[in-house]
Amino acid sequence: MNKLLFLLCIFLSTFNCFAFNMQHLNAAAQDNNKNIYFSSHDGVYRFDGNHYLNLSTISSLPRRWTNDVIFQSPGYLYIAYNDQDVWKFDLKLLKATQLSDIAATKLSVSNTHLFMLGKEELTLLNLDTLETTKPLSKKLKMFDVSASANHGYVMANDGVYVINEGSSRLIDNSNVSKGELVATPYGVIYFLNNKMVSYSYLNDLKIINEDITSAKHLRFSPPYFLYYVDHGSINQAEITQLSVLRKGINPRPQAYKDLFVDDEQNLWTLDVSRFEVVSSKVKLDRLEIESIYNVIAPVNDTTWLGTDDGLYKYENGDYEPLTDLNKKISEHNFSITAINQTGNKVYITTNLGAYAIDLRNNEVEQFYSGYVINLNIIDQRLYLSTNDDGVQIFNLDLEQLDSGHINKFLPNNIVWSVKKLLGTLYVANEKGLVSFNQRNEATLELEKHAPIADVQLLGNTLYAATYGNGLFRKVNNKWESIVSPLYINELHSLSQELYLSTNHGIHKYSSNDSYTTLLSGTGQYSFTPNSILGISDKITAASNRGVIKVERNKQGQVPNGKISYIKTSEKTYLNPETLKVNNSGWLDIALTNYNYTLSNHINYQYRLNNSQWHDIPTPLIQLNKLNPDNYKLEYRSKVDGAVWSKPLSFHFAVKGPWYSSNSAMWFYAFVAVGLIICAAGFVFFWLQSFHRVFKSHQTQLQREGLSVAAINLANGIDLCGGNETMVCEGLVKLKKAHDILNPIANSHASLGHNDLATAIDMLHVKCLSRDGIEPEFNVTIGKEALTKQLQCDIYAVLYHAVENVFKHASATKITVHLNKVGNKLMLQVIDNGKGLSILTRSVNFGLGYYVMDSIAKEYKQPIKRTSGRKGTKVIAQFPVILQPKPIQARNEKAPS
Repeated sequence: MNKLLFLLCIFLSTFNCFAFNMQHLNAAAQDNNKNIYFSSHDGVYRFDGNHYLNLSTISSLPRRWTNDVIFQSPGYLYIAYNDQDVWKFDLKLLKATQLSDIAATKLSVSNTHLFMLGKEELTLLNLDTLETTKPLSKKLKMFDVSASANHGYVMANDGVYVINEGSSRLIDNSNVSKGELVATPYGVIYFLNNKMVSYSYLNDLKIINEDITSAKHLRFSPPYFLYYVDHGSINQAEITQLSVLRKGINPRPQAYKDLFVDDEQNLWTLDVSRFEVVSSKVKLDRLEIESIYNVIAPVNDTTWLGTDDGLYKYENGDYEPLTDLNKKISEHNFSITAINQTGNKVYITTNLGAYAIDLRNNEVEQFYSGYVINLNIIDQRLYLSTNDDGVQIFNLDLEQLDSGHINKFLPNNIVWSVKKLLGTLYVANEKGLVSFNQRNEATLELEKHAPIADVQLLGNTLYAATYGNGLFRKVNNKWESIVSPLYINELHSLSQELYLSTNHGIHKYSSNDSYTTLLSGTGQYSFTPNSILGISDKITAASNRGVIKVERNKQGQVPNGKISYIKTSEKTYLNPETLKVNNSGWLDIALTNYNYTLSNHINYQYRLNNSQWHDIPTPLIQLNKLNPDNYKLEYRSKVDGAVWSKPLSFHFAVKGPWYSSNSAMWFYAFVAVGLIICAAGFVFFWLQSFHRVFKSHQTQLQREGLSVAAINLANGIDLCGGNETMVCEGLVKLKKAHDILNPIANSHASLGHNDLATAIDMLHVKCLSRDGIEPEFNVTIGKEALTKQLQCDIYAVLYHAVENVFKHASATKITVHLNKVGNKLMLQVIDNGKGLSILTRSVNFGLGYYVMDSIAKEYKQPIKRTSGRKGTKVIAQFPVILQPKPIQARNEKAPS
């Protein structure tokens, strides 16, 4: 489907035609910025190659039927409306002014006056004083008006006049029944009744060409050329001698409303509802016979053209039938399919058979009877691609050779072409592509429902053209489709480019492209096999309308783009150089490169304030919600397969309240970040103050608790020496003392006389006595004696870590590892509980937390805590500090 849509787009764009919702295009003009303006039924449209803009939508110009539009430098348009009114439009200020209520059919302008042609009179408007004069009036009919820099020319029913400062002078007193004129820097050229006349104002001299008997829509093209339409055919002449240079420039004769030449010498044609560029890169020498399938080939120092009406010799744009040879080939009509020369013989294939022409005596000999589609000379042999008999082979002496070893492998007897590439013979067949290696081993390379038309190499890649399924290439022994025209007749290769002859123009393909592109100006022509004569800087080919010569575009940078206009919700700005706009919410920035004949697809990118480049599908940048600030817009473009053009920049400013500017936004962000940092710092120090209060409170409680515990111990001891009642009361006192002393003792260490291993075993037993939790202890600390203080510290950390699991984790399993690793002791306490959140770890006022951190701080090894959904892990490291060995005194007596 994508390929079908692409081909449809190609077909619609083959004529370089620009169509849109305009009717009755009467005239065109171009300003100093290359924009083109068209008069139409609903006002004047501005066109930049990519965008259409009705001037009535951005000004007070009436949106009515217009007869004419002209441009005057530096930036003024003059517009004649159909029923009445002539208006002036300032392209810089976008200001429209009504100049006159005259119903003018045509306008022209000199340096000082505006010429307004009515049906019976000519009115001049002084552009400085706005005063009007009528140098010509009360004529039966006014035909045309045209002005140069200093004066103008008018054609009326009684002749041709030159107009100077309000005065008129008759330069041709002929009675005019039909005619037109166009001013040049040297004078005027006019067609009058049935002749063309060139008048020199300086020399007061006329040159007449009576061979030009029909001419309409005269258009001067600097410096010395004239275009005109003769019975629908566009011709070109030079103005000094009025000699005709080219005929039939347009691909087909048709009726036009006007011609127009832009500042790059592109010729435009206008009809009722569309306009198109007649490509200046294509020259057509029209063949005035009804031949659709034409082939071309060099023969000695001449060029022969094979047509549906026999052989022609083509030279200097003219065609001469080779009548004698045509009669020798056949007395009946025949169509030529291929022309090929070797030595003194020319081999011709037709729908009637194959013929050899001896150039020395013009003798013709038929050596095959039947429809021949193509002819290829390979290894001094003639390979005929026939419509019924497969491949037929002849030597140069016209002796038929055996071709059975080829034809028996062909899926069909209709053969389109035979080629030999890198030692392999390829036969393009109605049903597939068959190859034969040097040992004559056959391989069916490609099989399609559509015929295989041709095969070609581009680099080391094999390409096959089909007539119905488009172009294919062979990559890693697999054929893949390329987006291309469906119906391809022939392939040609040049360097790294492939050229396709199709029913709708010549297409080009490069190996790094994803699809083919149409050569500008060829889309309206059809090309058959053997229709391309040569490919160099120009492509010479025989089309269905004659021989065309096409300038070959070399891939390169696309011309630098420009900003055509910028539209906001308040105003539209044409060709702005810089801009200041209010914060309107949106901007539409229209880009163009003013290349009206470039048919290749162009890609566009832009970036704002040195940000990343953004691709845009069309040359229209849409910006929304821009904050007040200064902006730098950069944009660039490229033709597919080429390189990006050098970026161009445009600076504009968006105005608005200071508090909504980008600088203000950065300030707000800075303030917000500062407030967040201050708030975080306040919370941190606030929590630290709570920690300090808790620490001091715990110290005070411990001091008070020691006093209470001491009193309870003394009372308990005394009471235990009395009767049973006193003993019971004493035990209660001792229990209260124990409850107070136990957490105080465990705040640092409570091993007592036990060593570390024994205390850990007791803790393990305590854990086993807990319901709902499974303990696992893995302790390997060796047999070396650690210092008492180190043992106490390790046990204190382990004890509080285990207690935290019991109190807070809601775990079902706890694992303890205490292992000696080198010169370090690694303690890990792992549970599968609910974990600790960041907030819980930050706002933690438990006693065990302080004990563990204070011990770790003494050893300069911070406690590592990791917590998640699967539980919590506490890791602590301690250095191995051994108990010093006692020194034993040895009393040894010296020998006597």
